[in-house]
Amino acid sequence: MRVEVRAQARLHFGFLDLSGDKGRRFGGMGLSIAAPRLVLSMEPARGLQVEGDQAERIEILAARFFDAVEVKPEARIRVVEAIPEHVGLGSGTQLALAVASGLSRLRGLDLSPEELCALMNRARRSGVGYHLFQRGGFVVEGGHAVEGDRLGETPPLLLRHDFPEDWRMVVAVPPPTETISGETEEAAFARLGPASDQMVDQIARIVLMRLVPALVERDLGTFGAALTEAQELVGSCFAAVQNGLFHPDAAALIARLKDAGARGVGQSSWGPAVYAFAGDAEEERRLLEAARRATPEGACFAVRGWNRGAALEAF
Repeated sequence: MRVEVRAQARLHFGFLDLSGDKGRRFGGMGLSIAAPRLVLSMEPARGLQVEGDQAERIEILAARFFDAVEVKPEARIRVVEAIPEHVGLGSGTQLALAVASGLSRLRGLDLSPEELCALMNRARRSGVGYHLFQRGGFVVEGGHAVEGDRLGETPPLLLRHDFPEDWRMVVAVPPPTETISGETEEAAFARLGPASDQMVDQIARIVLMRLVPALVERDLGTFGAALTEAQELVGSCFAAVQNGLFHPDAAALIARLKDAGARGVGQSSWGPAVYAFAGDAEEERRLLEAARRATPEGACFAVRGWNRGAALEAF
């Protein structure tokens, strides 16, 4: 038996409420994109063997899975394709859930997606990556209850909508001079000050009354403008820990893409990955050229949304 798992990168468009003063904290929105993607191939083996990019990270995740389910660690995992690490494209959650889902199928275990997420210690803050792994498309999730019996559960999915297949995006990933993940990320969240009620209300109103309706009505101009505004508000909440509205390696790039006429622009998660929306092929070409000039050593590519969840096949 061989199991193959395929999962897509994602863009994280920001949190809804960092304060938790109204009973729920975090919440967020994001989008699955067609590239880059993760592809893992798994088959039975003696002991645990991992081959390919990010092998050490996958070995740690696989060991965590086997330890949690109390099953002998036996599998051969081969990395066929990988999502770049720690640049804002969601590699951590997609990798953890892909490893757990694939090994669960390989070993014949009956574990729900929620159980797999919990045992891999994901979605402790954002549930965007978890829901996109399951469903793809565009999602909005409702964050965590700050007290009560539901504390610590997977954030609930509030909305999932297909992303228009003809909406064009450019993604640019500058070479990061610094990354935020793991213990560094924990420390960064600990340093964040509470968001004001006015700020939280502004973000919620933009998302509910402008961004989501524009997506449903396929109005890219309004969607992009709303997302840009929401991103800047979210960025102001993180300014103290990332030295500005955006990651230091992303700020100048975002400014260049705005000047080039992007329909919407922002930073994914902690960055430095940046996205920009284009209305047609000519705009896409112009934004791609602007991104490449702004970050000649970075990765720049055109991409579309992805409306399917992770694929798992057994052969």
